[in-house]
Amino acid sequence: MLIDSGGFDEARTCMSGICGAVEFCSCSETPAPGIRIHSQTTGNLTISYVSSAEPFRMRLTNSENLFLVWLSCSGRSTVEASRSRTLVSERRGWVGNPGSGTEISWSRDCAQLIVGIDRSSLERRLGRLLRQALPQPLAFEGPLDTASQPLSGWHDGVQLFVKSLDSRSSALEHRAAADSVEDAIMTTFLVSHRHNYWDVLQESVDLVPSRAIREATRLIESRPDHQHSVASLAHAVGVSVRVLERGFRRYLDITPHNYLRDVRLRRARQDLEVSVPDAVTVAEVARRHGFFHFGRFAATYRDRFDEAPSDTLRRAGELFG
Repeated sequence: MLIDSGGFDEARTCMSGICGAVEFCSCSETPAPGIRIHSQTTGNLTISYVSSAEPFRMRLTNSENLFLVWLSCSGRSTVEASRSRTLVSERRGWVGNPGSGTEISWSRDCAQLIVGIDRSSLERRLGRLLRQALPQPLAFEGPLDTASQPLSGWHDGVQLFVKSLDSRSSALEHRAAADSVEDAIMTTFLVSHRHNYWDVLQESVDLVPSRAIREATRLIESRPDHQHSVASLAHAVGVSVRVLERGFRRYLDITPHNYLRDVRLRRARQDLEVSVPDAVTVAEVARRHGFFHFGRFAATYRDRFDEAPSDTLRRAGELFG
């Protein structure tokens, strides 16, 4: 479906079919800014591109049958819902739950991508992941940060899906291929953005993501001197603390804390092995690599390398002296 509406009446009819009950009002001197809408439904997903050269405001009551994910293509909008305001701009989006009410103010030259996800299909998929019936409806948190993992990967996948829809020779012309991609988009969204079943879902052993562990180890290896904590690492990679700890044990047979300690010890030893005693002290090297309790560092270092850090530094001095 593609329309270039000359007024709000036509746009309201079209948007109501996509989103739910919609009311428009103009925010500029133009009484009825032209709104361009391009929408396509594939199975359980409805992908809609909506743009307007002029600013406007819309009141929306989401369809009871859809989750709506709002993503910015250009410009920006402000979403007011549940007594909070959220800016939808580059890499920042919004999720509207079925039946929820929102007011959205669109800026000039604003374009949005709206991903409508069938409610019953998404809840059935979540039920299969949890291996149980849902005792209450699924509800997502509103603000969406697609600049950070794992939502960044989900966002990129949606963009590829949208590009494929525009291609006449796309594999998505085949129903089996389209179903597979839709399933991936919906399942990935369930394990990427927080909702009221998030903690229960993250507890599932089958959902300990190797991706999250790779990202956590990359953060540690790139900045071992940073004041990482298990909680900060878990937040950065989008999983719970317990899931991160379980993943480290499952894939690396070590805890996140011990992995960080070992990386810091290894870097400190490498530093000591190429240092000159007259130019640096063991305490300076320890602090450089995130150890601020010298006595504890020395004891841990000896346990790990079977020699004191001062012995490593002394030997380096002899070698380079």
